[in-house]
Amino acid sequence: MRASWAQGLALCLAALAAALPARANRLTFEVWPDASPDHTVACSVGLSDGWISLVQVTGVGLPRPDPMRWRATHDEVEAVADGLQALVGGELRSVDPYHSRQPPAPFLSVTWMTRLDDRLKTGLYIQPGLALPAPLSQTLASLGLARPCGLSARGAE
Repeated sequence: MRASWAQGLALCLAALAAALPARANRLTFEVWPDASPDHTVACSVGLSDGWISLVQVTGVGLPRPDPMRWRATHDEVEAVADGLQALVGGELRSVDPYHSRQPPAPFLSVTWMTRLDDRLKTGLYIQPGLALPAPLSQTLASLGLARPCGLSARGAE
């Protein structure tokens, strides 16, 4: 049941990402604090044309009706770029999204996409536990999104 629900959530998030502009730099965090799908939190942060958009989904629900959007500061643009660079550059290894398996809860995943050399690059990062690696923890901290997004993941110590 958990696997089929997780696949459904992944399809919903993929559809959400597909509906958003392809030119956007996007990081979608999915946090599983325990095995219950009702406790899952997904938060998608997009940077496009100088604007940051935030979409949150909790449990088996739909995105909030009032997505947040604001003009990005220079520091916020740098924070998103640094998080994406860690993923694109291989500091944080992505997995094959079609053949990888989810670890037992608690775990987190980050789906990412960006334009690089006029091509869309995407990837999936999965790790057991809820301690975000430093580049992603710093990205969320710089954006001030750890609490507003409702993420239960925490920065690595």
